[in-house]
Amino acid sequence: MPQHTETLRLLSESDRLASLDPAAALAYAEEAWILFCACKLSDVELLARLTLTYSRLLFSFGRIDESLSLLFQALTQSEISGQNLVMESLLQEIALTYYSLGDYPEAAEYWSDCLKQASFSEIAKINAHIGMGMIQFAHGEIELSLAQHQQAIALLNQQMPPLLHARAWINLASAFFKLNQWHESQHALVMAYPYAQQACSPELIGEIYIYMAKIALETNNLDAARLRLAQSKASCKEWCWGDVVQLLLQGRIFLVCGQMDEAISCFKNAKELAAEMGFASQAMDAHQLLSMAYQRIGNKTLAEYEYGCYQTACIRLKAPAFVHHSDVKPQAHGKPVADRVMLHCA
Repeated sequence: MPQHTETLRLLSESDRLASLDPAAALAYAEEAWILFCACKLSDVELLARLTLTYSRLLFSFGRIDESLSLLFQALTQSEISGQNLVMESLLQEIALTYYSLGDYPEAAEYWSDCLKQASFSEIAKINAHIGMGMIQFAHGEIELSLAQHQQAIALLNQQMPPLLHARAWINLASAFFKLNQWHESQHALVMAYPYAQQACSPELIGEIYIYMAKIALETNNLDAARLRLAQSKASCKEWCWGDVVQLLLQGRIFLVCGQMDEAISCFKNAKELAAEMGFASQAMDAHQLLSMAYQRIGNKTLAEYEYGCYQTACIRLKAPAFVHHSDVKPQAHGKPVADRVMLHCA
């Protein structure tokens, strides 16, 4: 049908422009959605694909209620038609949306639903284990998080997408890292790397190098830390989350070397960027590192101020207050709000 073909064309344009011009991508997705609904097309798989694209763009512009409404509409249609694979992808997206909003109980409920469905695929269960592991990681329950990621790894097979392999191994690495198990974390990163390459994901490659740099720093190998940090920067040029984490890591290297002015500059820039993009965990880290840096140069007033900010941020992260959807606003000049939380624990 011509309407079906035109919907696919609009959707493809939206996907192509998602990172290049988010506002244009949103316009194409909206046009595709209107056409799909007006023609009453019955292709549930196309409905799911269109819903995922459109809802993610709505989310990125702060239109949270609309994003969730679309997902629930599509989920109802997929349940009526009995298409499990479509249901799996929509439940995963709903869970991720709530996770991104800091509503961990709701996110856990939907990921738990995926684990309880005997008819769901192994891929759905892997995604659910990763999601539950991320929630436990956020609550500081690292041993439980590790167990979830180990269960995800155990379900992997070579027929599954390389992106899923990479995500599972990186999440495992992050849990090992948090437990100070450097060797195990490094091994998981080595396992993740070829899958990230196969998936053509510069963000995941960059994240692997970030963790390798962190391990090198923790094991007092400054040369390796600098090298891995440089490799992370080179792997992905447009990456807001990576920019913040790389600034924090560069600042830590300066801190170890006693270059206090440079360290403080990095931490300040990271704090500002994290606040601008809504990266609460990285903003908290920046406050803590700034407090340490000011303490070392004898500026007690600023050290105490930053430590107070760190404590406040830490309390908020440990028991996140759910922000009402309407409170999440698009930024000025038609730019999207913070990127969706990446599927990792960091």
